[in-house]
Amino acid sequence: MTAINRDPEVARFLNRPMGEAALAAFQPMLVAHWEEHGFGPWAVEARAECDGLAAGTFLGFAGVAYPSYLPALAGRPEIGWRLARAAWGRGIATEAALAARDHAFGVLGLPGLIAIVHPENVRSQSVARKLSMAIERHVHNPVLGRFVDVWATAAPAAG
Repeated sequence: MTAINRDPEVARFLNRPMGEAALAAFQPMLVAHWEEHGFGPWAVEARAECDGLAAGTFLGFAGVAYPSYLPALAGRPEIGWRLARAAWGRGIATEAALAARDHAFGVLGLPGLIAIVHPENVRSQSVARKLSMAIERHVHNPVLGRFVDVWATAAPAAG
Protein backbone atom coordinates (compact mmCIF):
# COMPACT_ATOMS: atom_id res chain seq x y z
CA MET A 1 0.00 0.00 0.00
CA THR A 2 2.92 2.31 0.67
CA ALA A 3 4.10 1.96 -2.94
CA ILE A 4 0.58 2.73 -4.19
CA ASN A 5 0.32 5.78 -1.92
CA ARG A 6 3.72 7.00 -3.12
CA ASP A 7 2.70 6.91 -6.80
CA PRO A 8 2.28 10.57 -7.85
CA GLU A 9 -0.65 9.72 -10.14
CA VAL A 10 -2.47 7.90 -7.34
CA ALA A 11 -1.64 10.61 -4.79
CA ARG A 12 -2.71 13.42 -7.12
CA PHE A 13 -6.31 13.44 -5.88
CA LEU A 14 -5.97 12.19 -2.30
CA ASN A 15 -7.81 14.14 0.36
CA ARG A 16 -4.69 14.42 2.48
CA PRO A 17 -0.95 14.54 1.78
CA MET A 18 0.96 11.28 1.99
CA GLY A 19 4.31 12.30 3.40
CA GLU A 20 6.55 9.77 5.15
CA ALA A 21 4.78 10.16 8.51
CA ALA A 22 1.36 9.62 6.90
CA LEU A 23 2.67 6.62 4.96
CA ALA A 24 3.98 5.04 8.17
CA ALA A 25 0.70 5.71 10.01
CA PHE A 26 -1.61 4.48 7.24
CA GLN A 27 -1.75 0.76 8.01
CA PRO A 28 -1.91 1.20 11.81
CA MET A 29 -4.75 3.71 11.27
CA LEU A 30 -6.72 1.11 9.28
CA VAL A 31 -6.13 -1.55 11.94
CA ALA A 32 -7.25 0.87 14.68
CA HIS A 33 -10.44 1.66 12.72
CA TRP A 34 -11.24 -2.06 12.44
CA GLU A 35 -10.61 -2.55 16.17
CA GLU A 36 -12.80 0.40 17.15
CA HIS A 37 -15.70 -0.02 14.70
CA GLY A 38 -15.60 -3.66 13.60
CA PHE A 39 -15.32 -2.68 9.94
CA GLY A 40 -13.04 -0.79 7.60
CA PRO A 41 -11.40 -0.94 4.19
CA TRP A 42 -10.71 -4.33 2.63
CA ALA A 43 -7.62 -5.37 0.72
CA VAL A 44 -8.30 -5.76 -3.01
CA GLU A 45 -6.43 -8.48 -4.87
CA ALA A 46 -6.53 -9.75 -8.44
CA ARG A 47 -8.84 -12.78 -8.62
CA ALA A 48 -7.19 -14.26 -11.69
CA GLU A 49 -4.23 -13.57 -13.94
CA CYS A 50 -5.05 -10.74 -16.32
CA ASP A 51 -2.85 -8.50 -18.48
CA GLY A 52 0.30 -9.10 -16.46
CA LEU A 53 -1.35 -9.07 -13.03
CA ALA A 54 -0.91 -12.43 -11.32
CA ALA A 55 -3.79 -13.90 -9.32
CA GLY A 56 -3.46 -12.71 -5.73
CA THR A 57 -1.59 -9.52 -6.62
CA PHE A 58 -2.38 -6.80 -4.07
CA LEU A 59 -4.12 -3.97 -5.94
CA GLY A 60 -5.19 -1.57 -3.19
CA PHE A 61 -8.24 -1.17 -0.97
CA ALA A 62 -11.95 -0.46 -0.97
CA GLY A 63 -14.37 -0.21 1.89
CA VAL A 64 -16.08 1.90 4.48
CA ALA A 65 -14.53 3.95 7.28
CA TYR A 66 -15.18 7.13 9.19
CA PRO A 67 -13.14 9.98 7.63
CA SER A 68 -11.40 11.23 10.77
CA TYR A 69 -9.04 13.25 8.58
CA LEU A 70 -11.90 15.64 7.76
CA PRO A 71 -13.61 16.70 11.02
CA ALA A 72 -16.65 18.22 9.28
CA LEU A 73 -17.56 14.73 8.02
CA ALA A 74 -15.93 12.46 10.62
CA GLY A 75 -19.27 11.15 11.91
CA ARG A 76 -20.53 9.92 8.53
CA PRO A 77 -19.39 6.60 7.06
CA GLU A 78 -17.32 7.12 3.92
CA ILE A 79 -16.92 4.60 1.14
CA GLY A 80 -13.54 4.83 -0.47
CA TRP A 81 -11.25 3.05 -2.89
CA ARG A 82 -7.64 3.37 -3.92
CA LEU A 83 -5.95 1.14 -6.44
CA ALA A 84 -2.54 0.80 -8.01
CA ARG A 85 -2.33 2.38 -11.43
CA ALA A 86 -1.89 -1.06 -13.01
CA ALA A 87 -5.46 -1.85 -11.90
CA TRP A 88 -7.08 1.29 -13.31
CA GLY A 89 -9.56 1.07 -16.17
CA ARG A 90 -10.55 -2.55 -15.49
CA GLY A 91 -13.74 -2.00 -13.47
CA ILE A 92 -12.03 -3.25 -10.31
CA ALA A 93 -12.71 -0.10 -8.26
CA THR A 94 -16.38 -0.24 -9.20
CA GLU A 95 -16.67 -3.95 -8.44
CA ALA A 96 -14.96 -3.59 -5.06
CA ALA A 97 -16.89 -0.44 -4.13
CA LEU A 98 -20.24 -2.06 -5.05
CA ALA A 99 -19.40 -5.01 -2.78
CA ALA A 100 -18.42 -2.61 0.03
CA ARG A 101 -21.62 -0.57 -0.44
CA ASP A 102 -23.80 -3.67 -0.39
CA HIS A 103 -22.01 -4.92 2.74
CA ALA A 104 -22.41 -1.52 4.43
CA PHE A 105 -26.15 -1.49 3.80
CA GLY A 106 -27.00 -5.20 4.00
CA VAL A 107 -24.70 -6.41 6.77
CA LEU A 108 -23.65 -3.34 8.75
CA GLY A 109 -27.08 -1.70 8.44
CA LEU A 110 -25.68 1.74 7.74
CA PRO A 111 -28.37 4.24 6.67
CA GLY A 112 -26.21 6.03 4.11
CA LEU A 113 -22.72 6.56 2.78
CA ILE A 114 -20.65 9.44 1.55
CA ALA A 115 -17.65 9.57 -0.74
CA ILE A 116 -15.25 12.48 -0.55
CA VAL A 117 -14.01 13.11 -4.06
CA HIS A 118 -11.57 15.70 -5.37
CA PRO A 119 -13.53 17.80 -7.91
CA GLU A 120 -11.06 16.99 -10.70
CA ASN A 121 -10.98 13.22 -10.12
CA VAL A 122 -13.19 12.05 -12.98
CA ARG A 123 -12.36 8.36 -12.40
CA SER A 124 -13.66 8.46 -8.83
CA GLN A 125 -16.66 10.52 -9.92
CA SER A 126 -17.51 7.73 -12.37
CA VAL A 127 -17.29 5.10 -9.64
CA ALA A 128 -19.48 7.23 -7.35
CA ARG A 129 -22.14 7.51 -10.06
CA LYS A 130 -22.11 3.72 -10.50
CA LEU A 131 -22.79 3.47 -6.75
CA SER A 132 -25.93 5.61 -7.28
CA MET A 133 -24.27 8.54 -5.55
CA ALA A 134 -24.78 12.19 -6.34
CA ILE A 135 -23.05 15.34 -5.14
CA GLU A 136 -24.68 16.41 -1.89
CA ARG A 137 -22.52 19.42 -1.14
CA HIS A 138 -19.02 20.82 -1.15
CA VAL A 139 -16.94 21.03 1.99
CA HIS A 140 -13.69 22.83 2.67
CA ASN A 141 -10.80 20.48 3.30
CA PRO A 142 -8.39 22.50 5.46
CA VAL A 143 -5.57 20.01 4.87
CA LEU A 144 -5.72 20.65 1.11
CA GLY A 145 -6.84 24.27 1.40
CA ARG A 146 -9.65 23.68 -1.11
CA PHE A 147 -13.22 22.50 -1.42
CA VAL A 148 -13.94 18.84 -2.16
CA ASP A 149 -17.16 17.20 -3.32
CA VAL A 150 -19.24 15.15 -0.92
CA TRP A 151 -21.15 12.49 -2.81
CA ALA A 152 -23.94 10.66 -0.97
CA THR A 153 -26.33 7.75 -1.26
CA ALA A 154 -28.89 6.32 1.12
CA ALA A 155 -29.56 2.68 1.88
CA PRO A 156 -32.38 1.28 -0.22
CA ALA A 157 -35.78 1.25 1.45
CA ALA A 158 -36.62 -2.06 3.10
CA GLY A 159 -39.29 -4.07 1.40
